[in-house]
Amino acid sequence: MSELSVAREQRALFASRVAVSAIFFVGGAGLTLWATYIPILKLRAGLDDAQVGLVLLCVSLGCLCGMPAAGFLRPRLGPLRSGALAGIAFAAASFGPALGVSMPLLALSAYAIGVCFGFLDVCMNSHASALERELGRPIMSSAHAFFSLGNVAGAVAGGMLIGFGFGIPLGMGLASLLLMAIALAAMPWLWLPDIHVREAADTSVFRLPNLTMLGIGILTVLAFVIELALIDWGALYLVQATGSAPAQAAAGVASFSVAMTTGRLLGDRITRRLGAVTTIQISAVIAFLGVALIVFAPTTLAALPGFAIAGLGIANLVPVLFSLSGRMPGIPPNAGIAMTVTIAYGGGLFGPPLIGFVAHALDMRAAFVMLTVGALLIAVAVRRVIPRTLRH
Repeated sequence: MSELSVAREQRALFASRVAVSAIFFVGGAGLTLWATYIPILKLRAGLDDAQVGLVLLCVSLGCLCGMPAAGFLRPRLGPLRSGALAGIAFAAASFGPALGVSMPLLALSAYAIGVCFGFLDVCMNSHASALERELGRPIMSSAHAFFSLGNVAGAVAGGMLIGFGFGIPLGMGLASLLLMAIALAAMPWLWLPDIHVREAADTSVFRLPNLTMLGIGILTVLAFVIELALIDWGALYLVQATGSAPAQAAAGVASFSVAMTTGRLLGDRITRRLGAVTTIQISAVIAFLGVALIVFAPTTLAALPGFAIAGLGIANLVPVLFSLSGRMPGIPPNAGIAMTVTIAYGGGLFGPPLIGFVAHALDMRAAFVMLTVGALLIAVAVRRVIPRTLRH
């Protein structure tokens, strides 16, 4: 291959990496943008808290339907069409709740968001996994960092739109159009001919996982449960366990989110130096120490470093596990990613409710002790689960 051809290929790979990072950003921003409007949507549709919970459950159920479909469609559509379609469809679906003037319509729109996000999640992780193989180095953590940045940007943008008086149809419509514009701008650069040729030959549908894939899926479930619990229950934990004021309690979630984003931005370098399994082990131990500090902290101020440490630890668990699932010998990358993502989200559905049940039966500290056990299980089990051929 001539130097000119090599240079062109490197430019194409870099452009595709930027493009897939933009798609990750769209996914993160879209989820938090519509979530900022939930209180207004709740009031307009006349819902109680239980009905809001059912609406959010519809998002999760939609995800579980969209993920296996992505494992079937992506190799047939190719990286460009599947990635662009997923991003545009999700951006459009994020406007759906603006039309939900009643419980059934809101639930249906939430389900549509879930289906589109499930499709998007598999497509963007599969594309990042394919790029890792082409580049010969990890990029999954930095790609997930853009998802986290999207979370932050979506929350800020949603708050600003509401603060400036942009109502449900106009505010959500502007946000949806902006996300679609980002997905459309990224579309031409997702195309990688060599990857497309290889993936086009694999039209495998979603399949049942083998023992190794099941093990990776279970580890990812544990990582997801810890991450979601700290986000969903972190502020309430500080209020109930340390007597924090709500405004102060929000600082715990903020420190966790900032630390997790920072950890993901550094994660590719760490994984490249230490290897996948060692990175997971060390990350799980750090997450354990962070959550343990939260559990034993007597005050909110003492607990805040724990949230930051836990964020650094949890940051790279899910990205590295997703990356491993796309490199399993004998399993097409699309099918591997789809299996792990589906197992992870399916199991992760039960995490936040389980925290609530334990907190109700015992107390919030007891519920968070479970998270330390989950982190230790990841640290201990990962070397037994991951084959030696995938440990670097």
